[in-house]
Amino acid sequence: SQAQAVNVLADEYALEDVVGHVLRNADRYRTPGSEIRITLEADATAARVSIHNAGPAIDDAMLERIFEYGVSDQTEGAQRGQGLFVAKTYMAKMGGTIRALNHEGGVAFILQLARHH
Repeated sequence: SQAQAVNVLADEYALEDVVGHVLRNADRYRTPGSEIRITLEADATAARVSIHNAGPAIDDAMLERIFEYGVSDQTEGAQRGQGLFVAKTYMAKMGGTIRALNHEGGVAFILQLARHH
């Protein structure tokens, strides 16, 4: 099949920042040497980007809390616990969502945005 553009309602700089935060997180927690897989699914109204890394699961009680300001399980200097909070804030401002899921021996972050036609 031929690739085609999937246009979404988003701010390109905010979306780039969100993806950057999630990729840094995936790189930090992935099994060393394993790949980070990015997939795109789209239907008539929404597009979903999944960023999946192999590695330890996130405790079920933390799946939503990791997006809260200041929540982190390791020291990140001045940025401690801010990356995923910023990602969720930016996604909300663009009318989208971000969530974390445990599956397939790892974790996936799902970014969903409305389609722009």
